[in-house]
Amino acid sequence: MAIMTKKAIHDYPRFLAEESEVGVAPRISVLSAPLAATVSWGTGTDQGPCAILDASPALEVFDDELLQETVQVGIETMPPIDFAGCGLEAVYERICRAVGDELGRGRFPVLLGGEHSVTTGAVAAVLRHYPDLHVVQIDAHLDLRDSYEDNPLSHAAVMRRLDDLAIPFTQVGIRSFSQEEWRLVRARGWQPFFMRRLKSEADWVAKVLMEIHGPVYLTVDVDGLDPAIMPATGTPEPDGMGWAMVIDLIRALVREKQLVGMDVVEFAPRPGTDHAAFLAAKLIYRTLGYLYAPLFAGQEEKRHEK
Repeated sequence: MAIMTKKAIHDYPRFLAEESEVGVAPRISVLSAPLAATVSWGTGTDQGPCAILDASPALEVFDDELLQETVQVGIETMPPIDFAGCGLEAVYERICRAVGDELGRGRFPVLLGGEHSVTTGAVAAVLRHYPDLHVVQIDAHLDLRDSYEDNPLSHAAVMRRLDDLAIPFTQVGIRSFSQEEWRLVRARGWQPFFMRRLKSEADWVAKVLMEIHGPVYLTVDVDGLDPAIMPATGTPEPDGMGWAMVIDLIRALVREKQLVGMDVVEFAPRPGTDHAAFLAAKLIYRTLGYLYAPLFAGQEEKRHEK
């Protein structure tokens, strides 16, 4: 059971590396949960956080859409969460504690997985601060199995565990699921945003927003994106979301709702797919850009006043 990174903690990369050293109190904490305990096909999710962090210094810190240096709000990369000697329940407790600590410091948490099951601990922490939390899931899979391979804590059961906590959620980009999951969806009257729905309903982003009635935790399983642009994942599914679709959704979520935490999971580096790690890093940076854009708008207004 691979649950710890091979890189020593003191060698672990930082998001944006030296460019993150801007001399302000950080508003954002980047945490790594290098977990690959229940992967069902391709391996390597324990190396995902490190690969994304390694790619991040290649980003331009001046955002090409927002025309701002989002890094100036302060981003600190925390040491990877240590899972040595932990069973899965202890793993999730450590994730919950780590995310909760950053929320307690008033920071926005960005969790890098690791397999999708890491979301369980992160959401549990955020729920303590925001009891009316709503989870938005970008994913190829429903992840609604009661258990997978006799493991109720599997990555394939993560959304079922959130349902156990009575947390409302909206699923976007879905195009793969079991008969068990389909029966559950029908029995509950849920209406996930399957890929065919995204293609047939031009107002799908507005419909996603209509389902949300509280602060949002965003979980991005990278296999929600099309494998043509995101091949580095253990369970790729054809015909996924493109960059523009994902960004349109995230832009609307941040501007119309209250985003209080996020994760990017199931990234599994493969030889020759460095562009996928860069994409994941840019998706994170762009999301943070939307989140803190009002701060830069205020600075721009002050400059014009002078």
